[in-house]
Amino acid sequence: MPTLRIDSLHFAAGTPYETTLINDPNKGKRVMPSEVATAMREALSQVVDAGTAKRVAGTFKLPDGTPLAMGGKTGTGDNRIEAFGSGGRVLSSKSINRTATFVFYIGNNHFGTLTAFVPGASAQAYKFTSALPVQVLKGMAPILTPYLQPGTHTLCQATMADR
Repeated sequence: MPTLRIDSLHFAAGTPYETTLINDPNKGKRVMPSEVATAMREALSQVVDAGTAKRVAGTFKLPDGTPLAMGGKTGTGDNRIEAFGSGGRVLSSKSINRTATFVFYIGNNHFGTLTAFVPGASAQAYKFTSALPVQVLKGMAPILTPYLQPGTHTLCQATMADR
């Protein structure tokens, strides 16, 4: 089970939507068959090894130079409202926002999401794709690598409240 810094969450107190979530550290629940997880992990590794995130392949390594297993999923959104005329021609196009995301895992214990987001009409001026968050992750390698080494489950400093 992973390290846990939050053991409960309480939302919408005093409303019909009130919800309390409490962690039970002694209770784990499998959410999919292990065979499905294995197949998904392999498919995600192909995105890094030979797909849209290949620029980050081999970036994260163990001290002996062995690359950490890595996989992920990229996605780009050019989100707009378009009006179409006869024959399918575009009459108008209004940019709502632009997004590019990379959801990833590194090794067996680390995962994350990076998203580039431009809201509103100014998104029209941007053409970035999911290659942007992939490149950002690659650039963060020197910062992240010390946290990924085996036996260092976390290098995060405890807060004053934790001491």
